Amino acid sequence: MKKLLCILLSALFVLVMFASCATQGSGSETTKAEGETTTVTAAVTDAETEPEELSKTEKAHKFLDALPKANYNREFNILCMAGVGNSEKEIWAEDASTEPIEDAVFRRNAAMLDTFGVTITKNAQASVVTAAQNDIKSNAKSYDLIMANGPDTGSLAQNGYLYNFLDLSDYMNLNEEWWDPGTLRDCVINGKVYFMNGDINILDNDVTWIMLFNKKMVADNDLEEPYKLVKEGKWTLDKFYEYVKTVSKDNGDGKYDENDTYGFLTTNGGGLTNFLYTSDIKTVDLRDGEPQVVMGEYQDKIFDLLSYCKKLMHEDNVSWISINNPAQTKEMFMNNQGLFYSEVLSYIVNLSDMDSPYGVLPTPKYDEAQKDYRTHVDGVGSMISIPSNVDKPDETAYII
Repeated sequence: MKKLLCILLSALFVLVMFASCATQGSGSETTKAEGETTTVTAAVTDAETEPEELSKTEKAHKFLDALPKANYNREFNILCMAGVGNSEKEIWAEDASTEPIEDAVFRRNAAMLDTFGVTITKNAQASVVTAAQNDIKSNAKSYDLIMANGPDTGSLAQNGYLYNFLDLSDYMNLNEEWWDPGTLRDCVINGKVYFMNGDINILDNDVTWIMLFNKKMVADNDLEEPYKLVKEGKWTLDKFYEYVKTVSKDNGDGKYDENDTYGFLTTNGGGLTNFLYTSDIKTVDLRDGEPQVVMGEYQDKIFDLLSYCKKLMHEDNVSWISINNPAQTKEMFMNNQGLFYSEVLSYIVNLSDMDSPYGVLPTPKYDEAQKDYRTHVDGVGSMISIPSNVDKPDETAYII
């Protein structure tokens, strides 16, 4: 039974592996296969030795100034998801805006045209996988860059439709801080990296899971400041359960429903699934340069977490999970009916009218022995990839 459950859980984890591994840890060297080179340009060498007092923006501008100048006089076509959150806003903005990200995207695209003669073009499709596959099979070469969700990007990589980023490392400068080091480190497959994340992505940040908390309820129940617990490394699953049990209560009618107060609010299963990632469980790891399924090594911890989630959901009336009704969960949190609210980062914008002050926390660690707080990116988050049949991969990489 235990073996079967591990197999089923492993299959579940693999569905979101491509997205979740992008957020683990920070800081690493590029992993490369034997015989491959990751030599970088002189511009990168200069950037790597910049004094620490330079800001990220200053470093980026100095890096940009050191790049060879070019005028490509071309369109740069990006295939993206249609109507999925901010997926299209990652690529295109019609005009300057008072909204910071839209304005930054507009200015970036304008700068690409003015500086490099590159016109950024958005191609939004309901099915990125179908559009990419059809285009590559017909060798139409309509797209220079693909921005699909995690599972779709994984499917394209598995079927040989994507270019290896490490073959373009001289142009991509993947060790710079505007790229995500976790993707570079944890998503190497047989010495190849078929997708990346970085500051170019917005949607992956939007769908990163967080834990919101109601500051008024913390004060009303004389609870220790959660930020202090986080900083001291004491923000754990046990401490979390202690808090949610303390505040949960019936409104007096003898039944627990959406009119009562709970310690933990979330929607569907995402908030519970996150506990598996945040407890530092790996499904796949690199062993001697080869990816290996290692979930079986965490079997005892997995069963402990399943028991914990069962208790959180079904004992002491401490949780309310709104099935397919995120608006209900949001309203309950805004009405001081939930101490903790597990959702993705972009949901913060829905709380602009909330009267009580709230804060943002990482999801609790498994225990105090765990070194880092972790989270996961929902599978809908975007990854960037390059079609395997691009005419000028070096030029494509340089533009990216």
